[in-house]
Amino acid sequence: MRNNLLKLNRRYLTATLLAIISTGLQAQQTAKPRLVISIAINRMTSASLEEYCEYLEKDGLRQLIETGKVYSSATMPFAPADIASAIATIYTGTTPYYNGIANAQWLDRSSLRKVSCVDDGKYRGIGSEEGGSASNVLSSMIGDELKARSENRGMVYSIASNREAAILSACHYADCAFWVNDKTKNWSTSTYYSAGLPDWLPDIDKNEKNATSSDNNYLVTNAAISCIANYSLGKDDDSDILALTFEVTDKLDSYKKLDQNISRLVKIAKSAVGEENLLVVTFGTGLYPEQHIDYGLLRIPNGKYYINRSAKLLELYLNAIYGQGKYVDGYLNNHIYINTKLAEQKRIDLGELLNRSQTFLLESSGVSDVFTRYSLQTAASDMLRTMRNSFNSATGGDLIILTQPGWTLVNEETKQELETHATSAIFPIIIWGAGTEAKRIDTPVSAEQISPTISKAIRIRAPNACTALPLR
Repeated sequence: MRNNLLKLNRRYLTATLLAIISTGLQAQQTAKPRLVISIAINRMTSASLEEYCEYLEKDGLRQLIETGKVYSSATMPFAPADIASAIATIYTGTTPYYNGIANAQWLDRSSLRKVSCVDDGKYRGIGSEEGGSASNVLSSMIGDELKARSENRGMVYSIASNREAAILSACHYADCAFWVNDKTKNWSTSTYYSAGLPDWLPDIDKNEKNATSSDNNYLVTNAAISCIANYSLGKDDDSDILALTFEVTDKLDSYKKLDQNISRLVKIAKSAVGEENLLVVTFGTGLYPEQHIDYGLLRIPNGKYYINRSAKLLELYLNAIYGQGKYVDGYLNNHIYINTKLAEQKRIDLGELLNRSQTFLLESSGVSDVFTRYSLQTAASDMLRTMRNSFNSATGGDLIILTQPGWTLVNEETKQELETHATSAIFPIIIWGAGTEAKRIDTPVSAEQISPTISKAIRIRAPNACTALPLR
């Protein structure tokens, strides 16, 4: 009798546990968002957002902050970053060393010409001369994993005012990416995508073609709203992703205008799919706001480092050591490219040549440090590994220069000016909707964690080069 009672109790407990587990799984499935809107806000910082929050609308960014989960201290895992390397890191969940996108532009070693990270001669532009693809991204992205898991039923669209941001926030197999062409000020896309340029994209009138970043945010918002309606995003059990990129300056007015656009977008998205089916993930890019500070007036050490002049002096120096020849192929951003083929022809040890060049460049005023590609590829110290995160061996130069704080790197030939930062700007990651609890977390987190967090929410695998853990 006693044994029978024990058996019955065990069966009852087992059945109860199975019921609890089953109920939990059903709850998880119900909570899976049908539509994910990921919003990258270029140059947004935690400090500025906290300063201006009280002036924002209650149903825009302020709503996301007050009723969502806010990670207040996020950074990029490398510096310096630009919009392309930041966006690629977010959507691949890994750094440029692995995803291939270290800069928006680099020097093509075969042609010695400056190229965009999304240039691809196989695909022409629609709405502009510039097409492009995500072929230079070496790892999978969130959208790719969604496409694989849903057998292509999940839809992936991206919209930005910048071509690189639009293409890099989509994925290799995205339905489409749309952007505003810099020259024509018309909506553009690439033949890389099957969707083409749809008729529903809102017209850009003559006044809007002289747009500021705030006006561009308005255009991106209008297109996003039309995209949700015309493609019926979030209407079935397969999650869809809409990736958007906005721009902001470090001014209250800029944040208020952006907030109005986000308020419109969230209202319409909620109405379309329901708050329980909507997940909005908002984050910065780790770039600092553009500020024009006269350090001289403040008696702060400052100056300009001319990379084109340094490269020419380096050429003369190497000629004096190794004999006549063109040893410097070119320079772009803070990278100098060495003619490795010439070194091979002259049987010059490339490691020795780079070490000599490194020592020579370190003598220049305004230079904080110089790294060789070899030192980054074999990085042993934490500092070198952090610097390596911003580098990719396939597209990077052979010598990478960091200027002193307060100094600007200038290329007189391309008119490029770069203010390098040793660290990323601190920005928030805000997760709202789909049952997310309201919470503020001040523990430092990394931009690499955004991708696995979204992946976990929509029940897909994180991108294949991502090693970061989801945010908790």
